[in-house]
Amino acid sequence: MKENSNHSNRFDNAAETWDESPRRLAMAAKVCAAIEESVGIDPSWNMLDVGCGTGLVTLPFAKKALHITALDTSAGMLEVLEKKAAAEQLSNITTLCGELGSLVSDHRCRAGFDCIISSMTLHHIDNTSEALAMLAGLLKKDGTLAFADLDSEDGYFHDNAEEEVHHGFDRAELASLLASAGLSNVSFRTAAEITKVNRIGKERTYSIFLCTARKNPTSSNT
Repeated sequence: MKENSNHSNRFDNAAETWDESPRRLAMAAKVCAAIEESVGIDPSWNMLDVGCGTGLVTLPFAKKALHITALDTSAGMLEVLEKKAAAEQLSNITTLCGELGSLVSDHRCRAGFDCIISSMTLHHIDNTSEALAMLAGLLKKDGTLAFADLDSEDGYFHDNAEEEVHHGFDRAELASLLASAGLSNVSFRTAAEITKVNRIGKERTYSIFLCTARKNPTSSNT
């Protein structure tokens, strides 16, 4: 399982100005609100944010949880996150640069996570079923997964036609993959909508779902 090799460089180059997009900031705020409303955050939780970027979702939850690990393939994005965390005097964030698979053998992650969150990352990972299985394996028994991503779209959401991504996801198909990964209590809600002029010049509204699921206490996926 891997992300497209060009992603890290592109995100490194965009890191310094990433937070200057009002639309991006608004979407992150809506995703955070949807996660909190759907899951709630226990102050004793050890959390993981996959594809954390500059921490637009990470930092709000770092203020609520005991600890959060922030994973991204872009060192540039993580550098911005670390500066923001330092400015807010948040010392309960651990940043890790790498792909999701690198966490499986990381001794710091062996205890598992109470809650794993992610926003607009899954569509960048080539093997969805493998990614979901890895996420399930990183959860503690009865742990919670909450991730936001695109509903199935027309293929023109991303501005770069050569970018290798999934063009959103069908909710029913994702629910089936989550069940196969040992997750239950799967629920979807629309977390946000983005209206933009896509790369073929047409204004279109794209919906962002929040999916939540819980690891079965008896799951053999560890």
